Amino acid sequence: MAKCGVPRIDGLLDGGGAPALGPGDSDAQAVGLVQELLRAQGFTRLPDMRSNAYGKFGDLTRQAVVACRTSAGLDDTPRVDGALLADLVKRSPANPVASRGYLTLALDFEYTDLLGLISLTSLFESGARFACLNLNTDRCGLSFGIIQWAQKPGRLHEIVQAFRDAAPDVMAEIAGSREILDGLLAHTARPNGGVDAASGRTLDARFDLVAEPWRSRFEQMGRNQDLQKVQIREASGAFQASLDRIRRDAPMVSSQRGFAFMLDLANQHGDAGASSIYRAAARPGLAEPDVLAAMEQESVRRVASQFGTSSNEAASTLNRRQFFRTTPWLSDAEGASV
Repeated sequence: MAKCGVPRIDGLLDGGGAPALGPGDSDAQAVGLVQELLRAQGFTRLPDMRSNAYGKFGDLTRQAVVACRTSAGLDDTPRVDGALLADLVKRSPANPVASRGYLTLALDFEYTDLLGLISLTSLFESGARFACLNLNTDRCGLSFGIIQWAQKPGRLHEIVQAFRDAAPDVMAEIAGSREILDGLLAHTARPNGGVDAASGRTLDARFDLVAEPWRSRFEQMGRNQDLQKVQIREASGAFQASLDRIRRDAPMVSSQRGFAFMLDLANQHGDAGASSIYRAAARPGLAEPDVLAAMEQESVRRVASQFGTSSNEAASTLNRRQFFRTTPWLSDAEGASV
């Protein structure tokens, strides 16, 4: 178990004498991490980092804590102590999410700023759910996982190949046989990922990945902890490559907030799209907050021109741009270490 880097949580788990968390607790960072662990156990009404209620130990959090303490054979008090945290970490989550607590305490990743930004960005792609599936609603075939590796652009093939390279026996068992797994890889390696370029529908009925049995198979991949670790490693590589390009192409961005904004922009529009939006928005003499605001407008404009001004896509794009520009969970200090 790696340390999560939240002092109160690490202190509770290592027996260092940290006080238990309870209703009205002012340690928002620690309370938020607990809420994330509880959400993964099926308490989906609890807030994530996009909500103003995140980090506040209110009535819903109290109810979830009492329920988990009771089921763990502890007591029925609304206390988050080391015993409850240890139980939450060892439980198999009903819907595993790439939260800070789960990535560090359950998957044993050392916490880094980049890992935190992956977790934050994935909220808007998948609700940070490892087993999230998008069943061709965007005409890209199947999109899967925390950052939605999409079939038509060839990214689904990349993650399935990484799964097979890391855990061939696990993948063969999930697919049904090594021959079926080989067929899946051959199919997703085809032009447009094996789907029709216009509709996103499969070109081979044996590999209709948005239908059963493939839906259940991909959900099983998302619930496997070994494959979850592969998702994080692959996402880390992709984000680091994007970050390197951002440092080169967007010199007016220098804070943690700015890099997080740009990484989310790149995850939605692609690296080239993010660089293009930056060039359209950046003007000499602008401060970083003004550049981010101008990029928000340009990003929303491009999505609206494709899907319509009143479309869900345009609204969700505006929401995620505004979140990264304004959330208190990101720093505006220059010289970010990400």
